[in-house]
Order: sequence, then C-alpha cells, then structure tokens
Amino acid sequence: MRVTVKYTVPFRDDTGVREERYEIGQESTTIARVLDLIVCRHSTLSKFVDRTSEEAQRHHLVVAVNSRLARLSDEVHDGDSISLLLPVSGGYKE
Repeated sequence: MRVTVKYTVPFRDDTGVREERYEIGQESTTIARVLDLIVCRHSTLSKFVDRTSEEAQRHHLVVAVNSRLARLSDEVHDGDSISLLLPVSGGYKE
C-alpha cells in the first residue's frame, strides 16, 4: 500500500520536504502506525507526536486523511493522502 504524507509548516521545516510517499507492507493500517513510520524517518517530528490520547495528540498536531480530520485509530488505505497540520487554538472572548 502507498500513501502520500503532506507536511505543512512547521513540519515541513523539520523534514525539508513538502510531501513524500510511504510504502507500507499492509493493505491497511492506522494513523497511529503512520505517525510511527513518519517519526522513524524524521526523528525531529517526535516532539509533535503524543499518542497517549486523542486530546493530547491534538495539542501538538492534527492529522487529516483525504482532507478529513482523523483520529489515531482511524484506518488508512492505499492511495490515501495524509496531511500533518498545526492545531488551531484561540477564539473570541469577551
């Protein structure tokens, strides 16, 4: 199975690339496993990966699969596009 991983800033700064392909020797896998593979290839990204819980992970980075927000346990399939995004915080407060 092949997936494409797209890196936004600051992840692009750490990897030096905008996107890259990953060959995964299974028919499907999870977001958590893909994050492990990314960290194996780019150890500097380990500071953004916190798999202790969904909430903890979303404090560091948000993962989208085919432009939809994904959870650590969501499955990834051949041809999927995975984007690493910065979490958005803030909002209006009176």
